[in-house]
Amino acid sequence: MNIQVHSASVADLEDLQQFATTLFAEAPPGIYRRSAPTMQEEYEFIASRVTPKNSTLLIARLDGRVVGLLDFLGGTLAEEAHTGTFGISVDRAYRGLGIGTQLIEELMLWALASGIRRVEVRAWANNPGAIRLYESLGFNREGILRDAILTDDTYVDVVLLSYLLDASPHR
Repeated sequence: MNIQVHSASVADLEDLQQFATTLFAEAPPGIYRRSAPTMQEEYEFIASRVTPKNSTLLIARLDGRVVGLLDFLGGTLAEEAHTGTFGISVDRAYRGLGIGTQLIEELMLWALASGIRRVEVRAWANNPGAIRLYESLGFNREGILRDAILTDDTYVDVVLLSYLLDASPHR
C-alpha cells in the first residue's frame, strides 16, 4: 500500500469536502457530530489551516483518494505561536494500517521546520485506540478534562496529551 501524504491546498477542496461528508455520516467516537460541510464551509476550514504560518493541513491519499486528514492549528497570540493542537481522522476502511502514524510523523517534520515546539492533542476517553496511538508516538498525558464532551446524553472525559519537540533551555 503506497500512501502519499502531502500538504493540502484549496485545489483539494472537493476531495476534502467528500471525505468530511463521509466521516461525519459515520460519526465515529472522538469527533464532534456535525452535518456535512458545504463547499464554502470546507473552503474556510482549509484556508484557516493553510494561511497561518504556524498551522497546516495534511492529507493522506491512496490511489488519489483521501483516506486520512490531519489539521494543526497554531496559537494565535505571540506567546503561543510556538504551540498548537491537531485533530486527525482516517477513513474507516483504512484504520489500523499506519496512516495515522504516517500523518503524525509528517506533522512532526513540518513542526520542526516551522518553529513549533509544543504539539497538543485532545483525545476523547471513549476512543482508547487514539490514546494508545498518541502514547506510542511519545505523547505524554498532561491531564483529564472531566465531562468535557456531552454526546448521546453521556458525558465523556477528554485526555490532554502533548509532545515537546526540542530540549530548549527556556524551561
